[in-house]
Amino acid sequence: MIPLKDQELIRQKFASELIGPVKIDYFTERESALAVPGRKPCAYCKPTREMLQELSGLSDLISLRVHIFEEAAEERAKVRIEGIPGTVLRGAATGPGANGARFKFYGMPGGTEFPAFLESIVDISRGEVLLSKGSVKELKKLREEVQVRVFVTPTCGYCPQMMRLAYQLSLANPNVRAEVIEVNEFPELGERYGVQAVPLTVIADKIAIPGAVQESLLVEQVLTAAEAKTSAGSSEGGPTSAVAREEAPPVQRGEQRPSGLIIP
Repeated sequence: MIPLKDQELIRQKFASELIGPVKIDYFTERESALAVPGRKPCAYCKPTREMLQELSGLSDLISLRVHIFEEAAEERAKVRIEGIPGTVLRGAATGPGANGARFKFYGMPGGTEFPAFLESIVDISRGEVLLSKGSVKELKKLREEVQVRVFVTPTCGYCPQMMRLAYQLSLANPNVRAEVIEVNEFPELGERYGVQAVPLTVIADKIAIPGAVQESLLVEQVLTAAEAKTSAGSSEGGPTSAVAREEAPPVQRGEQRPSGLIIP
């Protein structure tokens, strides 16, 4: 799944940058050669599992637990996972972000999302909050849970910024429940939220922010959503990439990234 030369680069990255353990809980379907009538097979569950197995094998600090979605009601409830393929990252680092934060990713983190996924593993391992002091101070005001959903696609150049930013908010305050959703793999959610372009960030089902925006705006809107008593509309956003209305495309392999990694 991940080319061997890139596995070695990732191994070196993890060896030099990981500090604390990272636990990966992966929710998938039971593999079967038989088609179940009325049930659509999960096209990305198997490749996502293979990718996570390879990643977990690149560092002793990363552990992977695989759960069969329909058979893991207790585990699903603990981490509040709602669909497959669903991945949860959590850690217990000693840094300022060691506060029980969980990162969720629905779908396969491929394409442009893969480098950001690797960086998020490092972030949660180190408990490292990279937000400005002003943003961290503002987020301390958040006393109740707020869901932040970021819709992405694997070919979007602006999506990794918002993915990483949402996860950073969760590190700064675990009351921010950050979820990233690959919209091509979850078209029903895309229709529900009217996703026409990505990234689209939806806060507490009240505020929708299109495009890549500055952290100060996202923090402001998270706090606004927490205080809002009625549904709100959309907020002024930043640049986006259009979402093609078609079946989820095959994952593009072998794309060279600026980081030097070839994206699985």
